[in-house]
Amino acid sequence: MTQQLSEQQVLDALDKLSPGGRRKALKKLVKGMDEFDKMVERNQKKLAAICKKRGINFASLTDRQKEDLIGDLLHED
Repeated sequence: MTQQLSEQQVLDALDKLSPGGRRKALKKLVKGMDEFDKMVERNQKKLAAICKKRGINFASLTDRQKEDLIGDLLHED
């Protein structure tokens, strides 16, 4: 069984990292955001069409709202 950490636990753990550990964590986070941005860019037309059907203006969404939308879409039945 895999233990899941809350966001706050992860943030607290980051505070305890050495400077080298923080650099590694930052690189991993930046890489993750780069991959997310590329995925959004590749699928922007599909995402915009889904949003339009739901009455949402995709262009006006913040990055966080786009993340939430994609997370919701991935977990829909």
